Amino acid sequence: MCKIHVPEYRDLPINPDAPKGSAWGLFDKDGKRDVFGTLNFITPEAVVAAKEEIQTGESVVLPLHLPYVPCGGDIRIKTEHKIFKKNFGMYCLDDELRFNTQSSSQWDGLLHFAHQTRQEYYNGVKYEDVAVTRTDLTLGIQALSERGGIVARGILLDFVRYAERKGIEYSAVTNYAISLEQLKEIIEEEKVTIRQGDILIVRSGLSKWIRASTPENGDPWVGNKHIGVNPTAELLEWIWNNNFAAVAGDAVAFEACPAPDGSFMKLHEACLPGWGMPIGELLDLEALSELAVKNKRWSFFVTVCPLNVEGGVASLANTLAIF
Repeated sequence: MCKIHVPEYRDLPINPDAPKGSAWGLFDKDGKRDVFGTLNFITPEAVVAAKEEIQTGESVVLPLHLPYVPCGGDIRIKTEHKIFKKNFGMYCLDDELRFNTQSSSQWDGLLHFAHQTRQEYYNGVKYEDVAVTRTDLTLGIQALSERGGIVARGILLDFVRYAERKGIEYSAVTNYAISLEQLKEIIEEEKVTIRQGDILIVRSGLSKWIRASTPENGDPWVGNKHIGVNPTAELLEWIWNNNFAAVAGDAVAFEACPAPDGSFMKLHEACLPGWGMPIGELLDLEALSELAVKNKRWSFFVTVCPLNVEGGVASLANTLAIF
């Protein structure tokens, strides 16, 4: 498979006016500013190769109604579903949904999180032009639909089963930080080979906790401490140098918050405004992990069909994994 050759992380940025470690300008072509970021790693050849992951025809779709309490519930509503009966005098139903795109399984688009110091998004798009004047919507979630959605090979790193094998005790509703060393050991144990354009998915155990919760005890956000990967400089370098197209997991932010060094959203700032890399969050990975164990294979064909909303910030997951 033909690879796209890009600089190593240590050689970024290529634009001297760009933030440290960013990929601004790297994927620009014919004088046109790029809006797809690391999705450029998913070439047509990579998609054709990914179809080889479809072997048993089994698939899983991620649900929308959980968790019972949305993260940031003071500003993010819980999904509401309303049914309209006997429409137009006939036995016919319509329904309406009201939701916040960050309240359940979802994908962060490139307008979700800006570089906090510079107040700029991927490739230098100004926060002011997006949030205030709305004069530059090129990085909106509609760009993913214009590209044909996300169609790629996914790999699942199952930290839950790894922890069980190793006797690691932890809580999925704390800021337990999954280390790069642990991720590498899982890859070795699962015998997964990383390819350019893969979607990296990490199962932390939060979706297992959410699945076991009830409306009465289903608030995983008490204390504002969230499980996820440890966003060290080494981890960021590893993600970029492996040319992942996107990262995702069942955690609320993919990265541990706060991180062991006390920081917040270091990985978000590297991925979204730095590289143009989408982040999947709160994905329900329980059925996916069962299929992986059944098939003894932790790679699969995956599609993401985002909401086609011009200038949209994020999207419901609409994610399908096929074995």
